[in-house]
Amino acid sequence: MLNEDKHKRIEIWTGNQAIAEGVAVSRPEVISAYPITPSTDIIQDLSDFVESGKIDGEYIGVESEHAAMAGCVGASAAGARTFTATASQGLLYMMEMVYIAGFTRLPMTMTVVNRSLFGGWNIWLDHQDLYSMRDTGWIQLVAKNNQEAHDLIPQSFKVSEDHEVYVPSAVNIDGFVLSHVAGQVEPLDQRMVDDFLPKFEPYFKLDPLDPVSFGALTLPGEYTRLRYEHYDALNRSRDKIRKVTAEFAEITGRDWGRLVEVYGPEHADVGVISMGTIAEETEEAIDLLNSKGIGSFGATRIRAFRPFPVDEIIDASKRYGKIIVIDRGFSFGSDSPMVSEVRNVLYKIKSDTPVISLIMGIGGAETPYTQIAANIEKLIKEDN
Repeated sequence: MLNEDKHKRIEIWTGNQAIAEGVAVSRPEVISAYPITPSTDIIQDLSDFVESGKIDGEYIGVESEHAAMAGCVGASAAGARTFTATASQGLLYMMEMVYIAGFTRLPMTMTVVNRSLFGGWNIWLDHQDLYSMRDTGWIQLVAKNNQEAHDLIPQSFKVSEDHEVYVPSAVNIDGFVLSHVAGQVEPLDQRMVDDFLPKFEPYFKLDPLDPVSFGALTLPGEYTRLRYEHYDALNRSRDKIRKVTAEFAEITGRDWGRLVEVYGPEHADVGVISMGTIAEETEEAIDLLNSKGIGSFGATRIRAFRPFPVDEIIDASKRYGKIIVIDRGFSFGSDSPMVSEVRNVLYKIKSDTPVISLIMGIGGAETPYTQIAANIEKLIKEDN
């Protein structure tokens, strides 16, 4: 399909298709994966791409998600550009190997199609699986629509494979709301991606002709040093993400922000912080609230949950009179994950900006902008 106004090719893709096509133009060398709803279409498409020759790489069909990540660990350690995808219970099943991939700093990319976790059984959207990865040592990026999902794949490979960072990345997309809903996507051009994303040059690799130890017993002093180096690498990745997204915006004209995306007035009485597709609905809610004349409202969308956008949250606290944080998940026995992160940042700078928690969209509950606006209005009245 050709968009005659902009003279650009436009496809109608689901979020899963957008991910698979983004992986294809990134030229992966190994895909190791096991299907699970709602990520299955990604795996099916990539299997077809390898079979047809569209992807010149290896597809490893495995017996479980744990084995899928084990395959990724082996492939990445051997110096291959590596990809997988999963969701929900599948992510939990592979979690032992997710930690190994993170703590051994293997620069693969994985898409997590966000879906609620068991208790009771539910296949719909929330971010509990996303939050389960926050201490695994992975970069965690979150798309708000199908186009951004497509664009994030080569960006995540580029950030992860940079020798100053060299940690794995997870690209999160909301289950069903993005994964199975079709929308307009401008496909990435293969030649452009080839220029943008250079061939993977591993910092180290396992080679039977040059044997080394990998994953050997680590004594306390060395283990501590490795953890601090990993901590520093995630901190360095903030600037690398900013640089790569700016470079991508310059090439494509699509600027999604850096670690966050700001919407609405520069300064506002209330700022709403959110993540994923609920952030797009929040933009509509902000417009509705601003039209009512009950105050000024702005929004900040978090694109990178790890590394957490510390500087940008500090900036938000200076621009907004009070902050409402929308979470799509819980931290049982404490405050919800994202509101805790925001409060932690502001505590360090002794900010007196109030931070209010709002939990919405659990287990696939709908989050239309009208409901978001109503909840924000209610919270403001209760807080006054």
